[in-house]
Formats: sequence, C-alpha cells, structure tokens
Amino acid sequence: MKDSDGLVSSVFKKPLKTVIDLADEGISSATAQFDKLRDQRFCLGITGLSQSGKSTFITSLINQLMQHDTASLAGFSPVLTDRLLGVKIHPLDAPELPQFPYEEAYQGLCGAEPHWPASTADVSGCLLELRLANSGAKFNPFSRKQFSLYLEIRDYPGEWLLDLPLRDMSYSRWCAQCNAQYTQSPRAELLGELLQDLQQLDPLAEADEETLNRFNQRYIAFLKACKYNSKSLSMIQPGRFLMPGQLKDPDVLCFMPLLKCGSYTEGQLKAAANNSYYKICERRYQRYIKELVEPFYKAFFSRIDRQLVLVDVVNALNAGPEYIDDMRQALANITDSFAYGSRNRLFQLFSPKIDKVVFAATKIDQVLSEDHEAVRQLLSVIVKQAYRNAQHEGIQPICEATAAVRSSKEVKHENQLGISGFGVDGEAIGYIHPKIPNRIPEGDEWAPFLDWTIPPLNPPKGISYQNDDAIPHIRLDTVLNALIGDKCL
Repeated sequence: MKDSDGLVSSVFKKPLKTVIDLADEGISSATAQFDKLRDQRFCLGITGLSQSGKSTFITSLINQLMQHDTASLAGFSPVLTDRLLGVKIHPLDAPELPQFPYEEAYQGLCGAEPHWPASTADVSGCLLELRLANSGAKFNPFSRKQFSLYLEIRDYPGEWLLDLPLRDMSYSRWCAQCNAQYTQSPRAELLGELLQDLQQLDPLAEADEETLNRFNQRYIAFLKACKYNSKSLSMIQPGRFLMPGQLKDPDVLCFMPLLKCGSYTEGQLKAAANNSYYKICERRYQRYIKELVEPFYKAFFSRIDRQLVLVDVVNALNAGPEYIDDMRQALANITDSFAYGSRNRLFQLFSPKIDKVVFAATKIDQVLSEDHEAVRQLLSVIVKQAYRNAQHEGIQPICEATAAVRSSKEVKHENQLGISGFGVDGEAIGYIHPKIPNRIPEGDEWAPFLDWTIPPLNPPKGISYQNDDAIPHIRLDTVLNALIGDKCL
C-alpha cells in the first residue's frame, strides 16, 4: 500500500501480530497517562545507597500490601479504616524492564533456612494495583464505591545512584574531586601504592592502552575495597565499575581519575593531544555519562512522584566519623540531583517533580526498641543537608525508622536487655550494644561504637511461603502511610 508520498507505509510491512502489539502498547501507555492525570497512578522512587536494604524493603512492602488482611499494618490508614479491599501485582508496561523478582525474594525469606534477597544486579520493576473503597461514597450517592490506585515501583543497583551527580560534572572537575578525597583517610589507606601512581601519571603524556587497562583494573579493585571492606563507604564512583549491568561496549568503563590534572590549567588540558591519557579518559567519561548515566536518570528518576531514601544509620555509626561524613556527603549529592516541588497535575505529565520525601533509617531491629527514636533523631542530623535540598523547594521531608524484616528479639542477659537472632550460619546469637545517641558523637564519645561489633543477622525462621505469611517488620506501615496514605483517600 502506498501513502500520499508514494512510499510504502511502514506499518503495513509489519506482521499483523506486531501491529496489534504496537496498538496494545499505545493503549497501555495512554491508560497509564490518564490514570496519572486523575491522580490514580504514581511512581514511587525507593532510593538507597548500596547495602541499605533496598531490595529487601521492596519485597517486604509488596508482601505487606498483598497480605494486608494478616499483616501488622495498624499505622496504614486504608487498613485501619478497612478500605483496602485487595492488591494485585502486575508487570510494568515497559517491555524492556524485567519483572521485580518478588516471588523468588519472598520464598528466600521463608522456610527453615531463610536468606536475604540477592543484591540487585540490574533494573527491574512492577506495578501494584490497590483496590480501595472510596472514603466519600457513603456521603455522595453519585461517587464510585471502589477505585484502583496504581503504584509503580522500579528497582536498580544502588551502586548506580552515586553516578547521578556526574551529569553536571566535567571530567577535570571529577578528577579534582577524587584527588581531594583520595588523600584523606580511609581512602588513602585503601588506595595504597595506587595513590602515588595516579598522582604521578602525566595526563598530557601519550597514552599506552595496556598501561591504561592496568590502571583501570587497579582502580576497580580499589572501588571494590571501598565497598566490600569490613566498613563500607558510600561515595563510590563510578558505580557501574562495580555493577556494570548490560553493556554494549566494555571500553566505556575503561578510564580512571587522573590526579595530576590539578598541575595544569584548563587551557593546557583542553589543548592536550587526542591520544593523551587526559583526552582518552575524558572521552570515555563523557560516553559513560551519555550512554549509561543519562538514560538511567531519564528512565527511572525523571518520572518519580514520591521518594523514599533508605539509610543504614546503625552500621554507619558503627563504622566511625569518616564513614558518617562520607554518607552525609553522598546523600546531599544524591538529593541535589532530583527535582522537588509541587506542580500542577497536567504539567507533571511532561515535567514531573517529587512532591513528598521520606528518609528512613533501616535495619533498626539491630538495636533495642528503646533506642529506635534515637536512631530516627540521628538520621535527621545525618540527612540535614539532603533535607534542606528538598525543603528549599517547598517540600517538608519526613524522617522515620524501620526494619523491613524484623530479624531479632529482645532478651534479658545478666539484668541487661540485648538483641537475639540467628547468624549467617543459622546458629542463635545475641549481643548487647551501647546506648544509641540522638546526635553524631564527638571526640571520645565515638569509642563505644568503634569497639562494638554488629554480627550480621539472617532473616527470622518460621515464615511460611505456602501459607502466604506476612513478613514481620518494624514500622513499615508508618513509612507506607507517610508515602501514600493521602493518595488512598
């Protein structure tokens, strides 16, 4: 068939099934936009630094909603008022995005030998449909008795999150930032001889690909040490060096910061030869942002309506002052990458902004319930700069403390309360911890926390997958209500 220009219309070249599929995708997309316009569909951005428990939190959140009739959700208003009628999980209307592995993660938390969900290695997502009774139906005979609220959730490796600030950072500026960080503890110790080697490598020298690859591999080993050391740092860039995901060209990851750039002016660096270390690394850095960071931001974060930021406060406190400062800087940099503010619903379709932010301290089952409020207060101090980034745009963030999965019990030992649970080997363990402060310690106040060893806990035993048991948690219902309670009215 010819169109008016005498060209064969491309749609008629496609098989009938493909045409129908395209039509279905268009209808699905239009339906999603219409639901968003009516304020019945929104995207929840669950943001967390690496090892903050993001995948576990998503698994528990889905479980609590799907098992709402047996879950402990007294703090979630739709359950308290008996208006949550049912919950279904659907694939996202994005064919390129795999389904979040909820069943696999939930099953892993169950049984005689439970284990935590695997760390997220690539992107995934799901769509939750909450069927709700309309709160105003009994007062308005013309209103619908029921309606569906669609909650869009997307998961991604936490390692990728710290790359977002690179979108507005030149390669030379990133090198300067790295140089300032790497001469400070604990990174200087983790770098070892690599620090001096990077400081001596001349950016303007003609590049040798073999030398470049060797430096790149040593740099990746350093980043792994930053994360997988006994005390994990937060500011680890570039994140894809640790968790690449699917790559078309591995060369996009073959660069590193050139710490000697500060010895030259911007003009000298700009005039460097195309085959110099500086120009080659700069091109790959720019490709990294263009091909990996920007598409990730547009696909995930540019569409967020509500944001939850998960922070592992307890383990940061245990790590020491350098790690707390590192986390504070990382959180400030991350939140500075988002667009906050209330906007007209129609305008949000084309330029969405985040209108609610909740910061949540995770894994509070590692400390006594009497210290939970102190953890929440400590979180508010740690995220103060990140909080101000949102507050500056008219948003009033909320701080909470939660455990997506309660893995411990409180026990008394020699007239002292302590924590009891199961270790990674499945054996029962217990410990007593120092009193948690409600502010960042100073000077000698750090001593009891640096001497404290937090044994890793396995999930609790006895959750039944066959019986669809609700996962035990601490205050996840309060976090849920703060995030979406108003949307369920």
